[in-house]
Amino acid sequence: MHLPLRVGLVPLYVEYYETVVPGIQATKLALIEKAKRAIGGEYDLTVFDPVRGVEAARLTRASLLDGGFDCLIVLPLVATFSQLSDELVQGWRKPLLLLSAMAGTRLPHTMTMTRAVAESQSFGSQAIANGWMRQGIRFKALHLSLNSVEVEGALQQWLRVQECLVRTRTLRIGLIGEVFGGMTDVLLPAKQFEEHAGAAVVPIPMRCVHAAMRETTSEELQNLEGELRKQFAWGRFSAQEKNFSLRAAVAIRKLVGEKKLDCAAFNSHGPEGLQSRDLGLMAALGITLATTSGCPMAEVGDLCTAFAMWLGRRLSGASYYTELDSAYMSEHEWFLLNSGEYDLSWLRPGVKARLVRNTNFAGKNGRGVSICAPLRQGSATILNFTPTPNADSPYRIQYCEGKILKKWHQEMGVGNARFEIPGSASRAYGQWLEAGPVHHSATCPGHLGPALSDFCEAMGWTTLEVRG
Repeated sequence: MHLPLRVGLVPLYVEYYETVVPGIQATKLALIEKAKRAIGGEYDLTVFDPVRGVEAARLTRASLLDGGFDCLIVLPLVATFSQLSDELVQGWRKPLLLLSAMAGTRLPHTMTMTRAVAESQSFGSQAIANGWMRQGIRFKALHLSLNSVEVEGALQQWLRVQECLVRTRTLRIGLIGEVFGGMTDVLLPAKQFEEHAGAAVVPIPMRCVHAAMRETTSEELQNLEGELRKQFAWGRFSAQEKNFSLRAAVAIRKLVGEKKLDCAAFNSHGPEGLQSRDLGLMAALGITLATTSGCPMAEVGDLCTAFAMWLGRRLSGASYYTELDSAYMSEHEWFLLNSGEYDLSWLRPGVKARLVRNTNFAGKNGRGVSICAPLRQGSATILNFTPTPNADSPYRIQYCEGKILKKWHQEMGVGNARFEIPGSASRAYGQWLEAGPVHHSATCPGHLGPALSDFCEAMGWTTLEVRG
């Protein structure tokens, strides 16, 4: 169980301007409530009393350093003096955000000096930033109106990045089965990643899946089938495929809970997967249910993509295990598909996902139950994570921002999407190849480039944007 991110919000205020603008204090304190609303209720937020002097800055700093906070947001309420902010952050080495509050998004037709002073909070942000720069303190700045829709999204994105940085240090990535033989590009050397990121790679032999499948009770199967019949349209597959697919789904769900996994890479292939009587089909149903429940899963033992899916899902709310099909490309479109896995959190509104017989691979017990459904239209990002052992930084995330289009191909029997990019699709794919990607990716809703860059910068990794 992960604890919520501990966030400190420190307002800064000086009384110097009260002679110029009588009653300014009450108006400025309202900015604190606006900031709290923008931050939202999912974090462990502590709002400190406004820092009004050097001694108050020192006392607040002591509380911050001793209080176990994960990140700090500083909110100037007026054009405060940089001595306060200099004092406040001495010794602070965790993520720091300067929240510079605009008064509005349009210049007034008439302007007075009194009005300019009354809304001077963002003007003073320059002095704060200069002081921190002189101390060598790393920070991010957001300059937005606290009344705007954008501020909530921007603040939430920054906070989600901080949450990912904290959770990466205790991340548990399951490797269920062995990595698909010969796929060296999906390898994530565990020892190096654990030492660098603090995460733990948890090996789970496939025999654990087989045992859990055998131990699944008829009641558990009946309950799961009841859930599925409410959630999905029911297609055609054999009774044996249904039985083994449901057993695998129950087993995966149990292992995720028992091993406390945050994400995982499964391998349905090989002698312990498709060629084994104990599994003998694709586990796309179980992988889909795990991903939808918050433990994103990749296939073929691809730990690189499991991590990419986890990161993208924490930042955006959904993650689609992706094969980038390069055989056919129109001028501005890539085609995305996979072997039957899905994330129901990204289901297109008004569509009921359909359970169908897997159209890709066959094993000893058939093909298995897969999911066929379109992704929700709108902005999206494809991200790809890989070790870079011969580069200056140890890991890299390359990404491409675009959007999911309406058209998809139901006849394929798997979730798929047409992904529109701003530039030339073929040129962008050439750039994608030249970077050296893993052959699977994670596709997630929203444009995540800034968040990915912030995350990688904090981790000491690199990012690469592909545009075409």
